[in-house]
Amino acid sequence: MVAERFESALWETTSLLLAADGQAVLIDPGISTDEVARLAARAGALGAEVTHVVATHADWDHVCGIAAFPGATATTSEGTAARIAARGPDASVAERAAARGIEIAGEPRVDRTFAPGSALALGPFLLETLSLPGHTPDGTGFRCRSVDLLAVGDHLSTIEFPFTTSTAAYRGTLAALIDLLRHDPPQRVIPGHGPELTAGEALAVAEADLAYLWELHEAVAGGATPDAARTAGLAVPLPRPAADDLAEMHAHNVGVALAERFG
Repeated sequence: MVAERFESALWETTSLLLAADGQAVLIDPGISTDEVARLAARAGALGAEVTHVVATHADWDHVCGIAAFPGATATTSEGTAARIAARGPDASVAERAAARGIEIAGEPRVDRTFAPGSALALGPFLLETLSLPGHTPDGTGFRCRSVDLLAVGDHLSTIEFPFTTSTAAYRGTLAALIDLLRHDPPQRVIPGHGPELTAGEALAVAEADLAYLWELHEAVAGGATPDAARTAGLAVPLPRPAADDLAEMHAHNVGVALAERFG
């Protein structure tokens, strides 16, 4: 069995290739047509046909390569399928990619769905699926024990910090990942952005991210007014250095925490 990580030029976005017995599974195939073609070529070099494509969540950079594999079964969680179906023409994957000057194969499709928490058989591979909300409501992780690997989507990145749609849900996801990494650690942990990690490295990231989100929660909760809470939240330090263009995401996290605190 083969499990290889590929990295896009955009945001160090991860794609995974799993191959065995003449079949290949791609997780988050992306991003540009050239990068997706590299995945297909590698599968071919391994003597494998891409029979399944899977997405960790519906953000455009994680689903833009699905259309390049019309003969494969495209599988997502029910929540990811709903987000893909709800995306309007003004927020299409092609529009998002074009804004970055990137050409993609087309809009994603979904052929099969699953409920997170169930086992997912994809050709020769069996994936355990984990619900990982917080970054997005539909975040899903995939544990493949036959190659001792855990793919966690947009969590546990060493080049980013948590980008939240719910700070409470994100804290719950990190707590669950910390428990897994302590008591049932995989050999390889694959974040959606940035390099792969050992279980120990991933645990350190998870603990730092959880501490950041708790400090943000406490800072906002201590504010007597929304303005005071915002000021306190913005003063919370990030868990690690990040690119300048990501700084606005800290302010976004503060806004999410404010909505959770004050409505």
